[in-house]
Amino acid sequence: MKKVFITLMSASAIISTLAFAEASDSAVKTTQQSMQQERERVQNETQNSFRNMNTDQLLEKRGTMTNQREREQLHNELQNRYQTMTQEQKQKFNNRPENTPVKGMNNGGGMGGGFGGGMGGGGGRGGR
Repeated sequence: MKKVFITLMSASAIISTLAFAEASDSAVKTTQQSMQQERERVQNETQNSFRNMNTDQLLEKRGTMTNQREREQLHNELQNRYQTMTQEQKQKFNNRPENTPVKGMNNGGGMGGGFGGGMGGGGGRGGR
């Protein structure tokens, strides 16, 4: 009788664990879907805000975007308008924005300044 009770308890524990795992998996999927929907909503808002701007405003935004996705959306919107741009606007679009750092130039980034004193002071005489 004791073995049957232990077996039933073990089976009950396994079933509970499986049910919990299934519920957790469902919650993860729901969270992932919500996150994807939020990303799409933000992306659509950004695209719509770019569509509502005139071309000169969009050209002024070049070089100020901090998010890769927003930079791509801005570029795509400007590409779509290229045929209707004035010669001056096309020239601005084809040139690098003034406020964009040039890749490969030493612009202060990097892993440190190279200044440091080492581990010790080295000021002693070493004698007795």
